[in-house]
Amino acid sequence: MKPPPRLGLLVTCAALLPVALHAQDKRLQFTVGGVAGYEIVQSHFGQVNDRFTGLLLGAEGVLISDRLMVRVRYGEGRMNPSAGSNTAAREVVEGEAFFGVRATPWLSIWAGPSARAYTIDDSAERWLIWTVRATARGTLLPGRMQTFVELWGAASGNVGNPPIKAGGRGASGGLEARLGDANFWGRLGYRIESTHAEGLRETVETLTLSVIYGLPQ
Repeated sequence: MKPPPRLGLLVTCAALLPVALHAQDKRLQFTVGGVAGYEIVQSHFGQVNDRFTGLLLGAEGVLISDRLMVRVRYGEGRMNPSAGSNTAAREVVEGEAFFGVRATPWLSIWAGPSARAYTIDDSAERWLIWTVRATARGTLLPGRMQTFVELWGAASGNVGNPPIKAGGRGASGGLEARLGDANFWGRLGYRIESTHAEGLRETVETLTLSVIYGLPQ
């Protein structure tokens, strides 16, 4: 599945962001991982309500300096309508790229774009939301297990072509545990996002399972 040009440009730009961090602090650290997610999408357009489910596969990475961070994520998959529906299946591509600042050892503040694009037969639906986020982390077992919670709200956004104004909010949380004595970690997470525009609302719930090299942050 070929990603939409705008989303591909977003991911490409995110890949160039580490240059800024390198200038700020040469002692860079990183995490990188693979992600599998099961999504439930509730889509409301006027009086029409549709429900889709499907599996997304993707990758994520974080670059970390003393206080500044860059986080990117990309995923794609297929959303199938519920049984008995006349709605067509959707191919979906997701991406995000955020700049972050470590406000305290346990609290980080992020800002940047989050994009989501559907291909439905010969048409496309694209959401682009600029968000501000706060992530809190807690340690359960030092060096072995930790938790995280993230909340976000939209600063601006748009959907469609021609674009119309869109907004949204969401939250995520989960548990991260070290896998043996190696520097690999497993993450079980849950994410819920609600985006809206005139006459259109979408709620996405995602249960994710990740294997990550390089935690904790």
